[in-house]
Amino acid sequence: MKKNNNVPAKPVNNTMISTIIAAFFDIVRHFITDFDNKQKVKKIDKYKEGLQNIEHLIVRLEDKIEHNRKELEDLKNRLLWGNIIIIVLLLIMLYHLVS
Repeated sequence: MKKNNNVPAKPVNNTMISTIIAAFFDIVRHFITDFDNKQKVKKIDKYKEGLQNIEHLIVRLEDKIEHNRKELEDLKNRLLWGNIIIIVLLLIMLYHLVS
């Protein structure tokens, strides 16, 4: 048997190869943008959690400030009444010393 050297080679379909290559790069680009978007979402979630923590700390700080204000008012009242009692006792002592 003789080999037939006159048989033409199968033509390579350049459009099909270029289409496959273009599709491959589109898929890669799609995965890259998805990865970037996931990273952005994670960053946004991270910042959101940080802001929630800060908000919680601010609320706790406001509560502590309100508590401290109440304590200061109580201390002012105690000092006022303590000074009034001291003045009354001094007046009583002066009255006893004079009379």
